[in-house]
Amino acid sequence: MNTNRKAAGEGKRVNKTPERTPLGGYLRGPFRKHGRGGIGRRAGLRIQYRKVWGFESPRPYQNYNQARRASADDDMNIQKEETGTLTATLKVKLTPEDYNPGLEKALKEQRKSAVLPGFRPGQVPMTLIKKRVGKALLVNEVERLIDENLRSYLETNAIRVLGQPLPKNESADTNNWDEPGDFEFAYELGMAPAFEVELDKLKIEYPVMDVNDELVQREVSDMQRRFGKLEDGATSETNDMLLGDMIELDADGTIKEGGIMHRATISLEYLEDQATRSLLTGKTVGEEVVVDPHKVSRDHEDLARMLGVDHDRIHHIQGNFIFRIVEIKRMTPVELGPELFDRVYGKDAVSDEAGFRAKVKEGLERSFLRDSDRIFKRSVMKGLNERASFGLPDNFLKRWIQETSKEPVSAEQVEENYTSYAEGLKRQLVEDRVIEKYGLEAKGEEIDAFAKRYIEDQFAQYGMPAPEGEKLQQMAGRLLGDREQLSRMRDSIVQQKLTVHFKTLLDPKEKKVSFEEFITLARTA
Repeated sequence: MNTNRKAAGEGKRVNKTPERTPLGGYLRGPFRKHGRGGIGRRAGLRIQYRKVWGFESPRPYQNYNQARRASADDDMNIQKEETGTLTATLKVKLTPEDYNPGLEKALKEQRKSAVLPGFRPGQVPMTLIKKRVGKALLVNEVERLIDENLRSYLETNAIRVLGQPLPKNESADTNNWDEPGDFEFAYELGMAPAFEVELDKLKIEYPVMDVNDELVQREVSDMQRRFGKLEDGATSETNDMLLGDMIELDADGTIKEGGIMHRATISLEYLEDQATRSLLTGKTVGEEVVVDPHKVSRDHEDLARMLGVDHDRIHHIQGNFIFRIVEIKRMTPVELGPELFDRVYGKDAVSDEAGFRAKVKEGLERSFLRDSDRIFKRSVMKGLNERASFGLPDNFLKRWIQETSKEPVSAEQVEENYTSYAEGLKRQLVEDRVIEKYGLEAKGEEIDAFAKRYIEDQFAQYGMPAPEGEKLQQMAGRLLGDREQLSRMRDSIVQQKLTVHFKTLLDPKEKKVSFEEFITLARTA
């Protein structure tokens, strides 16, 4: 939310990355990152939620305590006025009886610690304290009261807001901060739509990769190369790796004075430009080939590493380079036999080629099943989204995007990106409704167990014994203290629950698909 402290003599704007509130603030889309607003040019008071949801915050499927908090400020006057199907205005009124107790307490605390020339510590007259900080303390207290009471009002009345309530600028114009009396503020609300999801009506097939002999052979060939030997080659071939010097040339083809000279590696196998690959094939150590540097690299980042320069310099490279071959390296595949069997699966785990191919096929099928789960889950969500029919408070959301964007955005920019933003928001709302309806939230003990498994897996990767007992719990606690890690773990748990729930409830029929079909599904589902 946003607050105006102009009246209090403060014009500094505060921008912080928001988190997600238990009020249902779904803030997602292309307009990143959004701030929480602050003290600045806009009139009104901010609602400084302790947990304000933002684009990079935890997902909206936590269990929330909807019980109203007991508060001495519960009598503050708040009225809701419907302004549309999914919009409303909250009118808030504060009287001196509301804010004076807190203000007086804050003034006394300030007086205790105040140090001014000519006065002993803690003995500064209250009139001076009020003159110096009274107005700022008043604004702080009013903010605190609105924060607590507006949050409580929304929770008590189960109002699920989208984004955050936005102050109506004109509502604060009549407030007199120099001679405080009653204060009146108004906030616009955008509310989440109510809708239902029906899983039992969906008919979604479960895609299973048809791991045929061709795929198995492709994997076997890859293993043979992966465990092969790197040897010197006399003449370069299409899959060789060339080590040499990249030397920058001038426009006239001579070596550029002060130009780039750097040792680099070119893997012919991965060159997309066939003409360049042909140019580098059939060469011997010591030969020089003129190359376009952009055609021997994947992208600017890859080229910067190849030439040993920073990314910005790549944009100014226009000419060719000499590539002087220093070494030719060739991967000689290992024979398909006991040596390969043992290196891939362990000694004596496989006795013959048929058993080896069977295990390769089994591994591929197991690997592709994880992708099948992801495709199936996305297909179910896609079906639910296509069936869901609800609107959004579009005008409110467009204003909210402009008001809370960390970087300034114009109305035209908002309009241009709003369709994709709204579609993403609708998808998130549908997923949230599924999670809420079927109780698929990530529970505290599940997140704790996930963190411990993650730590154990990390140690196992390095062949080290994992800590146990209190030490493991302490490490898990530190991991859970990282907001981004916590968000990722929560998201992983919920996604796993969604997949299991969809497979259990829908009991889908398996459908075998080719490799090409599977890849297409992975890209489009």
